[in-house]
Amino acid sequence: MSRSRPALGLLALLAIAGCQQMPVRDASDAAPVTDCSAAATAPAAEAFYRQIVELNTRGLPSMTELVTLGPLMSFGLQASIERARGRQQAMMIARPQDKPDFIEGSLFTSLFEGPTRVLAATPADAVQPALVAVSLEYAQDETVRWQDRLLLLCEGGRWRVEDVRFGGDWDFANRGSLRQALDAE
Repeated sequence: MSRSRPALGLLALLAIAGCQQMPVRDASDAAPVTDCSAAATAPAAEAFYRQIVELNTRGLPSMTELVTLGPLMSFGLQASIERARGRQQAMMIARPQDKPDFIEGSLFTSLFEGPTRVLAATPADAVQPALVAVSLEYAQDETVRWQDRLLLLCEGGRWRVEDVRFGGDWDFANRGSLRQALDAE
Protein backbone atom coordinates (compact mmCIF):
# COMPACT_ATOMS: atom_id res chain seq x y z
CA MET A 1 0.00 0.00 0.00
CA SER A 2 2.75 2.47 0.81
CA ARG A 3 4.26 1.97 -2.66
CA SER A 4 1.00 2.93 -4.38
CA ARG A 5 0.69 6.27 -2.57
CA PRO A 6 3.82 7.83 -4.14
CA ALA A 7 2.75 6.46 -7.54
CA LEU A 8 -0.73 7.95 -7.14
CA GLY A 9 0.81 11.24 -5.99
CA LEU A 10 3.09 11.32 -9.03
CA LEU A 11 0.18 10.46 -11.29
CA ALA A 12 -1.92 13.27 -9.78
CA LEU A 13 0.98 15.72 -10.18
CA LEU A 14 1.38 14.78 -13.84
CA ALA A 15 -2.37 15.14 -14.42
CA ILE A 16 -2.39 18.61 -12.86
CA ALA A 17 0.66 19.67 -14.86
CA GLY A 18 -0.94 18.37 -18.05
CA CYS A 19 -4.09 20.41 -17.41
CA GLN A 20 -2.16 23.62 -16.98
CA GLN A 21 -2.98 25.96 -19.82
CA MET A 22 -0.29 27.52 -21.88
CA PRO A 23 -0.74 31.22 -22.55
CA VAL A 24 -2.70 31.66 -25.76
CA ARG A 25 -2.31 34.72 -27.90
CA ASP A 26 -5.72 36.27 -28.30
CA ALA A 27 -6.64 37.72 -31.69
CA SER A 28 -7.17 41.05 -29.94
CA ASP A 29 -3.42 41.08 -29.12
CA ALA A 30 -2.63 41.37 -32.82
CA ALA A 31 -2.43 44.74 -34.47
CA PRO A 32 -5.91 45.56 -35.81
CA VAL A 33 -6.37 45.54 -39.55
CA THR A 34 -7.76 48.91 -40.51
CA ASP A 35 -7.46 49.21 -44.24
CA CYS A 36 -10.69 50.16 -45.90
CA SER A 37 -8.95 52.23 -48.52
CA ALA A 38 -9.81 52.04 -52.22
CA ALA A 39 -6.49 50.27 -52.85
CA ALA A 40 -7.46 47.45 -50.45
CA THR A 41 -10.69 46.55 -52.31
CA ALA A 42 -9.07 44.56 -55.15
CA PRO A 43 -6.84 42.46 -52.84
CA ALA A 44 -9.86 41.71 -50.61
CA ALA A 45 -11.93 40.56 -53.60
CA GLU A 46 -9.08 38.47 -54.99
CA ALA A 47 -8.46 36.86 -51.59
CA PHE A 48 -12.11 35.84 -51.37
CA TYR A 49 -12.17 34.26 -54.82
CA ARG A 50 -8.77 32.57 -54.32
CA GLN A 51 -10.34 30.78 -51.35
CA ILE A 52 -13.40 29.86 -53.45
CA VAL A 53 -11.07 28.33 -56.07
CA GLU A 54 -8.95 26.53 -53.46
CA LEU A 55 -11.89 25.14 -51.47
CA ASN A 56 -13.92 24.36 -54.62
CA THR A 57 -17.04 25.11 -52.59
CA ARG A 58 -20.20 23.44 -53.91
CA GLY A 59 -23.59 24.47 -52.64
CA LEU A 60 -23.78 26.24 -49.30
CA PRO A 61 -20.35 26.31 -47.68
CA SER A 62 -19.82 23.62 -45.06
CA MET A 63 -19.04 24.61 -41.49
CA THR A 64 -15.39 23.76 -42.20
CA GLU A 65 -15.37 25.98 -45.29
CA LEU A 66 -16.99 28.79 -43.29
CA VAL A 67 -14.00 28.77 -40.93
CA THR A 68 -11.94 29.96 -43.91
CA LEU A 69 -14.57 32.01 -45.75
CA GLY A 70 -16.33 33.57 -42.75
CA PRO A 71 -13.66 36.19 -41.99
CA LEU A 72 -13.85 37.30 -45.63
CA MET A 73 -17.64 37.72 -45.57
CA SER A 74 -19.81 40.35 -43.94
CA PHE A 75 -21.98 39.45 -40.99
CA GLY A 76 -25.03 40.01 -43.21
CA LEU A 77 -23.87 37.52 -45.85
CA GLN A 78 -23.02 34.96 -43.16
CA ALA A 79 -26.51 35.39 -41.68
CA SER A 80 -28.11 34.91 -45.11
CA ILE A 81 -26.14 31.69 -45.58
CA GLU A 82 -27.26 30.40 -42.19
CA ARG A 83 -30.93 31.22 -42.90
CA ALA A 84 -30.65 29.46 -46.28
CA ARG A 85 -29.07 26.46 -44.53
CA GLY A 86 -32.04 26.31 -42.14
CA ARG A 87 -34.50 26.37 -45.06
CA GLN A 88 -32.43 23.76 -46.88
CA GLN A 89 -32.50 21.41 -43.88
CA ALA A 90 -36.23 21.92 -43.41
CA MET A 91 -36.77 21.11 -47.11
CA MET A 92 -34.71 17.91 -46.81
CA ILE A 93 -36.92 16.79 -43.91
CA ALA A 94 -40.20 17.82 -45.53
CA ARG A 95 -39.42 16.42 -48.99
CA PRO A 96 -36.55 13.90 -48.73
CA GLN A 97 -37.15 12.70 -52.30
CA ASP A 98 -36.46 16.17 -53.76
CA LYS A 99 -33.10 17.86 -54.24
CA PRO A 100 -33.03 20.91 -51.94
CA ASP A 101 -31.92 24.39 -52.96
CA PHE A 102 -28.25 25.33 -52.66
CA ILE A 103 -27.02 21.73 -52.56
CA GLU A 104 -24.69 21.82 -55.56
CA GLY A 105 -22.88 24.16 -57.90
CA SER A 106 -20.89 27.29 -57.23
CA LEU A 107 -23.07 29.75 -55.35
CA PHE A 108 -20.47 32.51 -55.38
CA THR A 109 -20.03 32.81 -59.16
CA SER A 110 -22.08 33.03 -62.34
CA LEU A 111 -20.79 29.67 -63.55
CA PHE A 112 -22.24 26.49 -62.00
CA GLU A 113 -18.81 24.81 -62.21
CA GLY A 114 -17.14 27.75 -60.48
CA PRO A 115 -13.81 29.32 -61.38
CA THR A 116 -10.51 27.53 -61.70
CA ARG A 117 -8.58 30.79 -61.64
CA VAL A 118 -8.89 34.41 -60.50
CA LEU A 119 -7.59 36.65 -63.27
CA ALA A 120 -7.82 40.16 -61.80
CA ALA A 121 -9.87 42.51 -59.69
CA THR A 122 -10.39 46.19 -60.42
CA PRO A 123 -10.06 48.44 -57.36
CA ALA A 124 -13.20 50.32 -56.43
CA ASP A 125 -13.67 53.78 -55.09
CA ALA A 126 -13.53 53.53 -51.31
CA VAL A 127 -17.19 54.30 -50.91
CA GLN A 128 -19.34 52.30 -48.58
CA PRO A 129 -20.25 49.82 -50.02
CA ALA A 130 -17.56 49.29 -52.65
CA LEU A 131 -18.30 47.44 -55.89
CA VAL A 132 -15.32 45.48 -57.26
CA ALA A 133 -15.28 43.80 -60.69
CA VAL A 134 -13.47 40.45 -60.61
CA SER A 135 -12.43 38.62 -63.77
CA LEU A 136 -12.66 34.84 -63.40
CA GLU A 137 -11.85 31.85 -65.55
CA TYR A 138 -12.94 28.24 -65.78
CA ALA A 139 -10.49 26.16 -67.81
CA GLN A 140 -11.23 22.46 -68.06
CA ASP A 141 -12.79 21.00 -71.21
CA GLU A 142 -13.29 24.51 -72.52
CA THR A 143 -12.23 27.94 -71.30
CA VAL A 144 -14.88 30.35 -70.08
CA ARG A 145 -14.08 33.86 -68.87
CA TRP A 146 -16.48 36.22 -67.19
CA GLN A 147 -16.71 39.04 -64.71
CA ASP A 148 -18.70 39.00 -61.47
CA ARG A 149 -18.85 41.97 -59.11
CA LEU A 150 -18.41 41.81 -55.36
CA LEU A 151 -20.15 44.27 -53.11
CA LEU A 152 -17.78 44.92 -50.20
CA LEU A 153 -18.50 46.49 -46.82
CA CYS A 154 -15.94 47.76 -44.36
CA GLU A 155 -16.55 45.77 -41.16
CA GLY A 156 -14.05 45.43 -38.35
CA GLY A 157 -11.54 47.59 -40.18
CA ARG A 158 -11.38 45.47 -43.35
CA TRP A 159 -13.28 44.92 -46.57
CA ARG A 160 -15.67 41.93 -46.43
CA VAL A 161 -17.93 40.45 -49.10
CA GLU A 162 -21.55 41.54 -48.62
CA ASP A 163 -22.96 40.26 -51.90
CA VAL A 164 -22.08 38.87 -55.33
CA ARG A 165 -23.59 40.44 -58.44
CA PHE A 166 -23.51 37.81 -61.16
CA GLY A 167 -22.23 38.95 -64.55
CA GLY A 168 -22.33 35.80 -66.69
CA ASP A 169 -24.28 36.19 -69.93
CA TRP A 170 -24.83 32.56 -70.99
CA ASP A 171 -28.15 30.71 -70.81
CA PHE A 172 -27.74 28.92 -67.48
CA ALA A 173 -25.68 31.51 -65.62
CA ASN A 174 -26.66 32.49 -62.09
CA ARG A 175 -28.61 35.74 -62.37
CA GLY A 176 -29.17 38.71 -60.09
CA SER A 177 -27.23 38.54 -56.85
CA LEU A 178 -26.25 35.94 -54.30
CA ARG A 179 -28.15 37.64 -51.48
CA GLN A 180 -31.33 37.76 -53.60
CA ALA A 181 -31.06 34.00 -54.13
CA LEU A 182 -30.18 33.21 -50.50
CA ASP A 183 -32.86 35.46 -49.02
CA ALA A 184 -35.67 34.37 -51.37
CA GLU A 185 -38.31 32.40 -49.49
